[in-house]
Amino acid sequence: MKILKLKLFQETACYKKPFAFKVAETYPLPPYSTVIGMFHKILGADSGEYYPMNISVQGEYESIFSNYQNLRMFKGKDEVTAMPRNVHQLLNVHLLIHVKAEDDVIDKIYNNIINGVETFTLGRNEDLVRVEQIKYVNEITKADGDINKYNAYVPMYYDDGFLEGINYRLNTTYTIVNDLRKWNKVDVKYIEKHTSNKLDEVEIDEDGDNMFFYEK
Repeated sequence: MKILKLKLFQETACYKKPFAFKVAETYPLPPYSTVIGMFHKILGADSGEYYPMNISVQGEYESIFSNYQNLRMFKGKDEVTAMPRNVHQLLNVHLLIHVKAEDDVIDKIYNNIINGVETFTLGRNEDLVRVEQIKYVNEITKADGDINKYNAYVPMYYDDGFLEGINYRLNTTYTIVNDLRKWNKVDVKYIEKHTSNKLDEVEIDEDGDNMFFYEK
């Protein structure tokens, strides 16, 4: 299996939390399902087609601000109502994404990005992505107590009870049950950069960046 490393930039982004209706709250980083969806769009996957992959998500943003959008809702069968909704957005988002998959899948992602002529998004349709760097990871080492350079989602299998951060249960992939999506979830801690020196056996790429894949 190969690993691809991407550095991405978004001027603004909203990674909307589920069930946040009256106020569109955002995660501090894109959840795994959102990143997996982006890669499947890059791969040109058909509806219902899934390419197995493992994801590590890290990054940082400059600030958070609020915006308004007009939310349209059905009231009864035919009546449509609208209301303003407060939307939380991240400003100047820098993301560090590692994706691990079968060689042909990684090669296709790489080639489709390098040779692509279309822009792609992460989060909402208007949240455009700029690829600042894309490369293969050629060397992996492991270290204990390594301090993270970025804010990161760290899966709970790293936690020995001393890891400090915010707990999230993030969507990853889904199956269709009775015509509805049933999401698989993973428990993580969102840790801020330069705060963790209690992690054991952290995978590190040749540039010295940590990798926290959600599947062990």
